[in-house]
Amino acid sequence: MAALTSAGLSDLVEAAARPEAHPSAAQLLPVTAAAEGLSRLERLLVSAARAGPRELAPAAEALLRSGGKRVRPLLTLLAARAAAPGRRSRGRVALAVVAELVHSATLLHDDVIDDGLTRRGLPAPRVAYGNGVSVLAGDWLLAASLDLALRSRTPGALEALVRTLRTLVEGEARQLALRGRTDFTQEDAVTIAAKKTGSLFGWCGEAGALAARARPAVVESLREFGQRAGCAFQIADDLLDFEADAATLGKAVLADVAEGKPSVPLAIALKRLPVLRDDMRKLLSSEEAEPEEMRRARLRAFAVKLNRTGALGAARRIAERERDAALAALELVPQSSTRDLLAQVAQLLLSRSR
Repeated sequence: MAALTSAGLSDLVEAAARPEAHPSAAQLLPVTAAAEGLSRLERLLVSAARAGPRELAPAAEALLRSGGKRVRPLLTLLAARAAAPGRRSRGRVALAVVAELVHSATLLHDDVIDDGLTRRGLPAPRVAYGNGVSVLAGDWLLAASLDLALRSRTPGALEALVRTLRTLVEGEARQLALRGRTDFTQEDAVTIAAKKTGSLFGWCGEAGALAARARPAVVESLREFGQRAGCAFQIADDLLDFEADAATLGKAVLADVAEGKPSVPLAIALKRLPVLRDDMRKLLSSEEAEPEEMRRARLRAFAVKLNRTGALGAARRIAERERDAALAALELVPQSSTRDLLAQVAQLLLSRSR
């Protein structure tokens, strides 16, 4: 079976970060796509969107066609192969589709919660189709994911997905409760990252292992690998808000700060330099009262102060610890070239912040 090269993974992460490219894993990695069924996955994603009510299908399809890294389905497929080297596991492609459907549903919902205008460098579906359609399209994709997990006939996969969805929503709810506040802690932010992002990554590792009918210790190891790698990925994504340029990020830089979203680097900075709490409160309270140019200048000044605290480096070290924990979790997975690829994925997920 063809192996996914480190260079190929690098291309996947780098190109997926460019909103103008919108590549799919199948387009970037044709050899591995053939081996892992990624081209079929892309077709199944679009089919799932089109199967919805005609009032909702265009919004769901627009999001799925806009690209994305497809890291979650890739992890699911690689986990299945790592858990049973040399054997194709029944149901693994269906579960990989489930992973991306759930992720896409959360994006449709998030854009409504955040009043988001863009997604992957394009107008968010809520802009083109309305908030109601965006929410219901996300609901449809969640329903489709549960149905597909059931039809995969993978013992334990549906139950694990239900637990994951509960955890994911808990993380989103916690983030919403802390939005606009300045008294959240580093522990709050790490917990949010672990629940809202790490939980689904963890399910990807677990589902792949369940599809392979792996022994319980291997299932747990791959779940822990995904959980930790996903948490590292979310912290790296938080860092992009401070480090990337708008062309790379596909949204305004410092957008998360402007929206009052809690994050690990912001939590560290607020603790190290308490005066930033007052600055942040002023930023949030003046959103509609001052010209946009003045607001941007205040955001830039806020970013300069935050950078001087060393919070970005400290947040990166936390992400690196999560990555190292993910790598340690792989030790109980059978040695194989695919296990090595999973280790490379964990490394490259974190490198997206640089």
